[in-house]
Order: sequence, then C-alpha cells, then structure tokens
Amino acid sequence: MPRNILTGSPAIRLYRQSDAAALSELYVRSIEGLARPYYSPEQIGAWAGEVATPEETHAKCSDGRLVLVAAGENDDPLAYIDLEMDGHIDMLFCLPEAAGKGFASALYQELECRAAALGMARLYVEASEGSRPFFARKGFTLLSRHDFEAGGIAMHNYNMEKILRPRT
Repeated sequence: MPRNILTGSPAIRLYRQSDAAALSELYVRSIEGLARPYYSPEQIGAWAGEVATPEETHAKCSDGRLVLVAAGENDDPLAYIDLEMDGHIDMLFCLPEAAGKGFASALYQELECRAAALGMARLYVEASEGSRPFFARKGFTLLSRHDFEAGGIAMHNYNMEKILRPRT
C-alpha cells in the first residue's frame, strides 16, 4: 500500500533526471487507475503498455520541451505535464490518489503562464476521454474526435485547442 504522499501543498518545479523512473511508473498508475470509467480493459492495457523505460522517459523529457512536476512530500512526483515548443501538450498524468486535489490545475496554470511568456499563440492537445472535461474547463475548444489504434486495439481521444492571443 502506498504511503500517504498528499500531506502539505505540492511544489511545482521543473523536471529533473532523477524523476524519470517515478514518471514512468506514474504514467502507468494514472492510466490504470483513472481511465477505467472511460476505456475498456483492453484499451487500458494497450495504452498503459506503451510505457517508456526511465531512460526513454528522460530522453523525451530532455528533448527541449518544458516538463513541470507537482512534487509532494519528500519531493516525490504526484503529477506532471509537458509543453512542446509548438504549443502541443503531450502529457498530463496524475497519481490516482492525487487526482481531484488541484495538482493538474496548478500544473496547467503554470504551463499556460510560461507559454504566454514565450509568446505562444495557441496550445493544443489530444485529450483522453477522461481529460476532455478538464481541458474544456481550462478554455480549450473541441475540434474533433481522433480514432486510432494502439497495440492493435481501437482507441480514441479528442483534438482540442486554446487560443492564447489573437493570431497576427
């Protein structure tokens, strides 16, 4: 049984190489623990099966994108989000026991502030069924449903965007 990691307020900080293994595990735990109301066991297995090794996670998190981590007690990651330099949010994952406690919102708010400071005009995401309402609450507009396969299993998510400033 995991220990209580939710005492105190999380710190929002930049990704560190020492986070790689924890983020790989967090990814799987988030999918397995939070996607059940929205996806079949086969879909969850295919999605969670795409987990990266800690080395692959570190390579992805170090490729020039911004990766923010909500860290709790003992600096353990509770949730994380990323931002590619074209405005794409590729990852937003949270430990099941930390879900609904405002960590994803805090991460998103910091990410949007940084995106605006970088002069980005638009953010976009392929939101899962479960994260679609979260992004809608943050002002994202639904563009389309995206059907695809993962590990030979039919999946879907949603293309969404948020305009941060008018295009010139």
